[in-house]
Amino acid sequence: MPKESLLSKLRSKSTSTQASDEELNLRKELMELRVQHSAGQLKETHKIREIRKSIAQLKTLNNEVKEEIKDD
Repeated sequence: MPKESLLSKLRSKSTSTQASDEELNLRKELMELRVQHSAGQLKETHKIREIRKSIAQLKTLNNEVKEEIKDD
């Protein structure tokens, strides 16, 4: 069974404040991972890419919500 993506989960909930909070948390985590990577302490470098992808998905969701509001 395929894993449900972050975007699917947030679309079902569809609250912009929750998406904004999640984006803020992911940005903080990304910054911490980048610091660890630059210090040579990060073993799981794939997490940087995963978090960047999640942030992009949240931005997509926010843009969809804005377009929906704009069309109404």
